[in-house]
Amino acid sequence: MNAHEPHLGKILEGIKQYVVPLFQRPYTWDESRWKVLWADLVELCDDEQGASQAKPHFLGSIVTVPTRSVPEGVTKFLLIDGQQRLTTLQVLLAALRDRSRELPGQLAERLDKSYLVNQFEDGLDHYKLLPTQT
Repeated sequence: MNAHEPHLGKILEGIKQYVVPLFQRPYTWDESRWKVLWADLVELCDDEQGASQAKPHFLGSIVTVPTRSVPEGVTKFLLIDGQQRLTTLQVLLAALRDRSRELPGQLAERLDKSYLVNQFEDGLDHYKLLPTQT
């Protein structure tokens, strides 16, 4: 079992997948919960220290357990703690991706291929996060 203070980029970059086990509760965060996260992120963006000196946002711990490895395919982890936060951040990244499709440049493609999907994988392995059955 791995528990660590995560950096979102390190969690989502690369070919991997986080699977929410069936015993976990379904996604339940409502506006009151994600508003706090959003306010923290806005504060980080408004920080006048500049991007190179900005302090990281503490996401809380993410607890994962590696699943049995198969010789090919995506490395999978059971997401034991941090599901609500990680799911909310995935929804936020997907919204940013969708909105940035209206802008020039490749931001939408970068968000999608770096943080939301495993670009060259098919089926369920295509997604970086698999929520519970609901």
